[in-house]
Amino acid sequence: MEYIGRGFLPRRRMDLLSAGVTRAQLESASWISPHFGYHRSTQVRDPIRQRILDAVAVMPYGGVVGGWASAYLQGVTVLDGGWGSAIAAHGRLGEPVLVAIPPNSVVNRAGIRSLRAALEPQDITQVVGIPCTAGVRTAYDLMRFAPDLTEAVVAGDCLLHAGLADPASIAAYEAAHSRRRGVRQLREALPLLNERAASPPESRLRMICRAAGLTQLLVNAPVHDLDGRFLGIVDLLEGFAGLALEYDGEYHWELGQQTRDNYREEGLERNGLTVLRVTALDLRNPPALITRIQEAHRACLAKPSPARRWLPHVA
Repeated sequence: MEYIGRGFLPRRRMDLLSAGVTRAQLESASWISPHFGYHRSTQVRDPIRQRILDAVAVMPYGGVVGGWASAYLQGVTVLDGGWGSAIAAHGRLGEPVLVAIPPNSVVNRAGIRSLRAALEPQDITQVVGIPCTAGVRTAYDLMRFAPDLTEAVVAGDCLLHAGLADPASIAAYEAAHSRRRGVRQLREALPLLNERAASPPESRLRMICRAAGLTQLLVNAPVHDLDGRFLGIVDLLEGFAGLALEYDGEYHWELGQQTRDNYREEGLERNGLTVLRVTALDLRNPPALITRIQEAHRACLAKPSPARRWLPHVA
């Protein structure tokens, strides 16, 4: 059985039997059939990558992996199609693998979404021997097929942060393919992208801040005191009011990280910033979070203005 990048490529049942695998073995707990007529080992190290390989096994000739699966294979593992906990928490559990296929091809298998598209050579790259859409085409598809504007920005931020695309290239590609479904959403998302966003939750928080009226935010900008001492990097900073917004992911729950976060927050607040912490639970209730952000922002603006003792560093 072929081992490709931490996963097994399923093979046709008849080929496995011809290679000496017995029917009893194929029916044992050591084997699984992800598609009718195909089998592979159940020993999976990366279940998300394995879902992609399951789709690759039944791609028609000329098929190309696209969307979140292409991004995942190219190292953007935070885009996992909702199979991991981070996106599943936002109701996007189990997105199928997008496969771009030639116009005259058909694929009808569970867990696969087919897209008939005549791709150009520059639209395709190879990852461990698997044809995938290149970065710009991946961003183009992810942003136009995203369920809403926020998720389009999340996808774009991730591709930019990974260095697989840039806004100018995405815009140029859209201009050359402007009559496709979803391009209106892509155009709306493009000016909102920020390559400094380090995770999907940070991007979602930024979009919620936008809905709350906070549109001029610095993203992951280092903050120093007036003597040049480094105070920390805050996820989002509204500099006029002095409001810093921090997303606390799971790793922040560790005792050592909590202690470091507390020391850093105390230093930021001693120098005049107000820190607002946000968790995954907060992100699941945008209306309540919008109200909380607006109230914190108003409170910052209403405070007596002490001498500003911090400065952001903008790259």
